[in-house]
Amino acid sequence: MSLATPAAGKMTLLSKLSCAIFGNVHNPQNLRTGNKILRQRLVGPTINAYYPNVKQIKLREITRMAPELNLIDQAEKTRLEDLSERKKRGKGPPKKGKKKNPIFFSGVVLPQGQLL
Repeated sequence: MSLATPAAGKMTLLSKLSCAIFGNVHNPQNLRTGNKILRQRLVGPTINAYYPNVKQIKLREITRMAPELNLIDQAEKTRLEDLSERKKRGKGPPKKGKKKNPIFFSGVVLPQGQLL
């Protein structure tokens, strides 16, 4: 008694039917499709759920809403004091607005050196 192998067409049909039943993708050429990655659970919602969604109110916003409270931001006050000390030592930011050569102020240079 010899067992005959089924035809190739019937095997592909059986493969398609099997994939439809079990929810797999029919891929007869065994190409790389990326389904392994697409089936994975998304990470974004887990990360969003981990971090609390709490808005932190800054002192600057409170002072802007209620200036009559006369609140003082110690960090800003310290920063301004440090900046003034640096300016006294000559380590502050450079002055803006005035250029050394007024010919280039407007961006257009005339042959006689006049501004446009």
